[in-house]
Amino acid sequence: MTDSSRAVFDDLLQQAHDRRARLRLWRDTWATYEARHAQALAPLETEALELKARLVFCFDHACKQKELTKAERQLAAEIGVELAQETLYAAVLDGTPGEFDLERVKAIYRKHGGGDFDAEVAAELARPAQARPAEARPAEAPADPAPPPAWAAIEALGREGGGDGAPHVDALAAYREALDQALAATERAFVARYGFDPAQTVDPAELMADLEAEIADVKEYIGELEFELSQFVDMQQVKAWLKAMKKQLDADRRRGAKG
Repeated sequence: MTDSSRAVFDDLLQQAHDRRARLRLWRDTWATYEARHAQALAPLETEALELKARLVFCFDHACKQKELTKAERQLAAEIGVELAQETLYAAVLDGTPGEFDLERVKAIYRKHGGGDFDAEVAAELARPAQARPAEARPAEAPADPAPPPAWAAIEALGREGGGDGAPHVDALAAYREALDQALAATERAFVARYGFDPAQTVDPAELMADLEAEIADVKEYIGELEFELSQFVDMQQVKAWLKAMKKQLDADRRRGAKG
């Protein structure tokens, strides 16, 4: 075997080893991620969804209170309809489980100007498949491709650093291509399974750190929702909180206009 053909063989073998290692990382990370997601993040997402639904009901109730000015009731309605939409999308389109009156949230969404949510969903599902996120959520990663029949001999040649590897070059190239396809299919399956942006590149080496950060974010969000719910104990607290919210929204709008 010439030096150039040996270099091709060695390069293909190294690429195959690298891809096999990345597939193993995907397999190990998928299993660890799945367990941690089910044990920690999924229950928190359900808790946040149920708290948000309660908050929708509170804002709807506030819209009927004479203690609030017309402007305050309008702001409560605007915030309520936005929260209702988030709640409905999480429950219906994302499939987040939760125990609350879904039809009541739909009615509140419609009452405060959000429209017919069921019609919105029907329109979303009627869009061409390529124009909307994939709905299939595979339960596990695709199977790894089988190595070439002569894989043991190929690896032995690689370790020995001698011998004629030229007959194995085509098999190695095909195997590398199969591994590339398996890696791409595994990433697509993971992205679909856990609702990532399909345009986003996912690095399995970073997934667990990202998951822990997401868990921390949801915990913080739950704390915010609990605080907001606590304001509805008294309408004077609601008035003060809505006033603060209006100032914040006005400031955000001013910054947006300058940007």
